[in-house]
Amino acid sequence: MKKLLSIIGIVGLLFTSCEEPDNLINDVLDNYETGAVLRTISQSGEFNFYAISSSAFTATIEAHDVEDGGLMQDVEIFVSADGGSEAKIRTLTPSDFQTGPTGLPRATFTVTLSEVQSAISFSGGSTVSIRLQYNLTNGKSYSSNDVTGSMTGSYFASPYKYNLIVGCFVVDGSAVPGIYTFTLTDSYGDGWQGSHISFIVDGVEKQIGIASYWGGTYGLTLEAGYSGNYSAGTISVEVPNGASTMSMAFVEGAYPGEAGWSVNYSELDGSNSQSAYSGGGGYGSEGAVTLSICR
Repeated sequence: MKKLLSIIGIVGLLFTSCEEPDNLINDVLDNYETGAVLRTISQSGEFNFYAISSSAFTATIEAHDVEDGGLMQDVEIFVSADGGSEAKIRTLTPSDFQTGPTGLPRATFTVTLSEVQSAISFSGGSTVSIRLQYNLTNGKSYSSNDVTGSMTGSYFASPYKYNLIVGCFVVDGSAVPGIYTFTLTDSYGDGWQGSHISFIVDGVEKQIGIASYWGGTYGLTLEAGYSGNYSAGTISVEVPNGASTMSMAFVEGAYPGEAGWSVNYSELDGSNSQSAYSGGGGYGSEGAVTLSICR
């Protein structure tokens, strides 16, 4: 709205001055920039260290720019592991995109773990990042460093980067003894407002979430961030030796798009610390959660 008001003000000055308006208009035209977005329509797949040949990640993206995708030069796809050096594995050109139902260009791409292995080194438990870079014909480029949290979790869902843990084995309902540390965030800072993680061990449920600023904890039996911090918190749950079954699920409450969480696993003695799940929370993420643990 501030941009709009400033432009209206410039138009008004045109009727009262012959010199200054030109300078103001030129300043707006020279310094106002319209960006570009690769909206994520869908994503699926997982990476498994013991099934490299059959592991794949697929995403459908939609190109947004000031000319409805007409400024696209190409989209480069890079991979890296555990924050290491990147390697480019592919370039999508405009011919790889088709007009989608919104009238904007859409493309579906797949990255296999086999081609990641050919480009970079990783191990079981590594986090592989798939990063997109949107290059325009006007010489500008946009990627994960150019977006804010409001862009990655909103309608545009435009993170430009997808992180996948290379699983060693998938927890399929059998209990895995250890310490599970949950790191939770709320982008608005008012708590999860009913959203929670349901963690069930041998039939006993623990509900995990950030207490709500707006009146109560919504029945959570475990809380994070309650002591005056409604935007982030960490809490650990121990699964003892001898436990038989366990399951985990995210339950949506109000405004689940503000919620984010991840799980770190370690042995009961604190050793073998590793990421078991990342990228939890958000609209449409309700349901069972699959953990990946290397032991």
